[in-house]
Amino acid sequence: MLMSSFSVRRTERFVMQEMAAKDYPIKTSKHEVARLRMQSDLFRADAESMLDRIGVGLGWRCLDLCCGVGGIIDLLSRRVGTEGTVTGADVDSAKLAVARDWAAANGLDNVRFEQTDAFATGFPETSFDLVHSRFALSVIPNGTGILDHMVTLVRPGGIVFVEEANVQTMECAPPDPVWDRALALMVDTFAKIGADVHLGPKLYGMFRAIGLTELRVRPCLHALRAGDPMMMHLPSTVEGMREAILSVDMLTAVELEHMVERLRKHLSKPDTLTISYSMIQVAGKVPEDGLPLSGEG
Repeated sequence: MLMSSFSVRRTERFVMQEMAAKDYPIKTSKHEVARLRMQSDLFRADAESMLDRIGVGLGWRCLDLCCGVGGIIDLLSRRVGTEGTVTGADVDSAKLAVARDWAAANGLDNVRFEQTDAFATGFPETSFDLVHSRFALSVIPNGTGILDHMVTLVRPGGIVFVEEANVQTMECAPPDPVWDRALALMVDTFAKIGADVHLGPKLYGMFRAIGLTELRVRPCLHALRAGDPMMMHLPSTVEGMREAILSVDMLTAVELEHMVERLRKHLSKPDTLTISYSMIQVAGKVPEDGLPLSGEG
């Protein structure tokens, strides 16, 4: 019996997500967990601001897709209260184990976690009031396919909320060639797996093309100085991508270690300032009468 076009697309997306988990260049480790926590803290107030604008409130059913070690689970949990629910979903079992322990330690009793494929979660369609994803579409191969699935999970009148990166804004002053080389290594490695770390500004057009309405857009950017936790984001990220970088012979292990050491030294100087990658937030409403047909199958 021939497979339906939907079944074919679902199978293709599952394969893509399995490849993404395997090929994602930043490996899960205690250092990566720490980096993700620092990243979450850096953009915490920004996420709170957009959730205020959206009006997330008591009783909402929320999904944080590709939540990693926690995403914005705690922010959503507090807002929806005991009458609401928050689901955290990710394909990485190691990250989910960390997230479950963290949620339990923080008394997030209205939260549950599911290991699932972000391209085809298996959750019932139109079952959430809000579906959120952050820093997933831009770093997973063919990650924009996740957005196609997200919109099917939101009820009419519900909200799709995506936060994505744009590394174009990353700067270091005073400049140093080692910063430029490390940044290029990071960008090139993501590009080799089919990711788009300049995706953020493109979200607005994508939301409009889908048919989402009442769009809210907000850019988020931070200046970092010596001593700020995220000041070492770039060297930490490059270290986390060590296997991927070495596998494509971009440089030797000794050269990579020397580069990271030099970069950390430069970023530790009290007169060094860096500008973070920007996080572009876009939130849109699913029309009450549903989304227009996309023309797919």
